[in-house]
Amino acid sequence: MSCLRLFDLPVTGLWRRRYGIGLLVVMAGLLAGCERPSYHPAEVPPISTRELTATEVVPTLDTPLAKSGSAVWCATFQVAWNHLRDDVFREPLKVANAEDVADRLNRSPVSSDVLPAGTHYAAAGRHRDGVVEKIRREMAERFPSVRVPDFQGTAGFVTYSYLESVVRFTTPFSNTRKPIRFRDSSGKTYHVAGFGVYQGGDFELAAKQAAQVEVLFVESGKEGSGDKAMQSFALDLTADQSSQQVLLAMIPRAGSLQETLDELDRRISEWKPREYERKLRVFDTLAIPNVVFHLEHRFAELQGKDKAILNPGEFEGLFIMQAQQSIRFRLDRSGAVVVSDSNVAASAIPRLFVVNRPFLIVIRKRSEKHPYFVAWVDSGELLETVASRGSE
Repeated sequence: MSCLRLFDLPVTGLWRRRYGIGLLVVMAGLLAGCERPSYHPAEVPPISTRELTATEVVPTLDTPLAKSGSAVWCATFQVAWNHLRDDVFREPLKVANAEDVADRLNRSPVSSDVLPAGTHYAAAGRHRDGVVEKIRREMAERFPSVRVPDFQGTAGFVTYSYLESVVRFTTPFSNTRKPIRFRDSSGKTYHVAGFGVYQGGDFELAAKQAAQVEVLFVESGKEGSGDKAMQSFALDLTADQSSQQVLLAMIPRAGSLQETLDELDRRISEWKPREYERKLRVFDTLAIPNVVFHLEHRFAELQGKDKAILNPGEFEGLFIMQAQQSIRFRLDRSGAVVVSDSNVAASAIPRLFVVNRPFLIVIRKRSEKHPYFVAWVDSGELLETVASRGSE
């Protein structure tokens, strides 16, 4: 959930007695895997990112990242900002002491077009024009089971954005038999639950699971080292589907999520494989950690008494009291609820696609260049750890 609360600041040396409150609510639920009615994964309670030491939520893809740790971005905050900008202010928002963040949000090319049809709702307007009633009525029609905030005490404007997207694998993958030893960038190791292609006697099942995966690029271990594990690679986990794409890549971290996406695109475009190398084979090993989280985040860089609205007009002098986003995400065996001289392993040798180091998750419509969910996973905070093993 996201909130922007705006309060009056002194104007020409005087305090204005009336106050305005603008409420911006952003909610996102992405299920990276629901397979059938009998599948009931454990619910993950929401946690504030203030309680996490190695995870950040960023408002835009080009936001500079911390030197280490996980980073999560979802298009819902951008869509809510766009509605506030286009439907209420009708010009780019200007925010004191948050110019860089506001400028990045204003110029972002991401729009509601990146969101899958039927998965989202967004609206913005002035409180006096009945926007609250409009949101309640239309959300009840489109998402009747979703509880909409009551917006009590709000005045001025309200902006609301909601997303609920589920991407199912055509054939559910199998749980890994053993925990995956995931090592983050600091060297800490976690034993985590994961999924992959079935490793057993059911060849038909393994073939169906492998057929839905396309290898987008791969860089193997050094020649002669005896290491068959792929050092860097990217996989399309829903290659058999025409509507949405779930990408997973193990590549070096860049300065921002956008720079990491650009590097991924470069490696994919420069890889020149033989056709059979694009296919995941039943004797290849695939092991991907389960990613599960429900984050509550406040954008401190946009809120506070020093973040006054600078746009002339009715909202000038108000400040952003609260900017908050909620993101619930799961990637497991059922699906997702977002270099040059490479040495390619010979086709006769089983390849090991083991995601045991920091990795990138991207979810987007196949018809769109821009994604609607991106996460860089570099800590156990976002992974489903195996309780009996813990971490090292």
